[in-house]
Amino acid sequence: MAEVLSQKQIDELLGNLQSGEMDIKEIEEQSMIKVKDYDFRSPKKFTREQLKALDNIFGNFIKFFELQLTSMLRVGCVMEIVQIEEEEFRDYNNALNDSVLMGIIGIESDEISEDDNQFIIEVARPLSFSIIDRLLGGDGSYYNLSREFTSIEISLIEHMFHQVTQQLTNVWRNYGEVGHHLEMIETNSRLIQFISPEETTVIIVIETTIEGLTGNINVCLPSKVMEFLFKLFDMKYVKEKTRQDFEQDSKRKNMIMHSLRDASLTVTGVLGETEIKLQELLSLQKGDVLLLNKEVKDGSIDVKIENLPWFTGTMGKNKNNYAVRIEQVREG
Repeated sequence: MAEVLSQKQIDELLGNLQSGEMDIKEIEEQSMIKVKDYDFRSPKKFTREQLKALDNIFGNFIKFFELQLTSMLRVGCVMEIVQIEEEEFRDYNNALNDSVLMGIIGIESDEISEDDNQFIIEVARPLSFSIIDRLLGGDGSYYNLSREFTSIEISLIEHMFHQVTQQLTNVWRNYGEVGHHLEMIETNSRLIQFISPEETTVIIVIETTIEGLTGNINVCLPSKVMEFLFKLFDMKYVKEKTRQDFEQDSKRKNMIMHSLRDASLTVTGVLGETEIKLQELLSLQKGDVLLLNKEVKDGSIDVKIENLPWFTGTMGKNKNNYAVRIEQVREG
């Protein structure tokens, strides 16, 4: 949390700036706050709440997957989401090397019939070679390689990605009936054609540590996939009321009204109101007259229920008792 300066500290800071004892550049160098440029010509497409929802979903995913990876490799694995950022696919793809390891994941749902929903999970090369080395019985130190992946190594990585899709499907069951499957393994980042360079994507950076070796697993979600996922959210949390829902609401309302029938309420008929000073109140005596703020006419009496105006009425008598006859119900 940022430190809150007192008025004295603010005055001293302004005085030092005016006297030249402190420079703006010196303040910027001492400041630990990171400022990121915002391009107003290309506004963000997804809200902070949507990105927070993704953080919760993939936060649950990495809890399960790090346990799965630990059991596969027989060594402790730690995963943590360090960044969720929106950017164009062009910027993300240009930052990649030509030789990478990517899993193309397809998703589908029985609730929404849309095709070609794919996203990317990219595993850093050192991490992938270390995982392969451990799956083959090594100690994981055989990872600093610059060669291409062999067919056997890709088969082992496919097995890992199948575990990823299984965990993703399990996590998404809380939000909708969504299935995940591995479509292919890609080792050349320049051959990704199903995402256009100008398309907005959300990049989720997952820092992964396997016994001292740290690397990133990046999830790249295109805007089409994001819209698909949040459409599922809308169907789950903003569903249209059915006839059964209206019947249940009616029964609930009747039960509440039935339980309140014997409740006591204070009914007040207000002829008018006035304001006086405290000194005048203290000097009031028997026989003094107070002037009201309005003339009492037929239908001008306010009838309040628990100090809330509900009706207007007319003052009168009923069996030698003062009474108010209800004329109409007040609106609002």
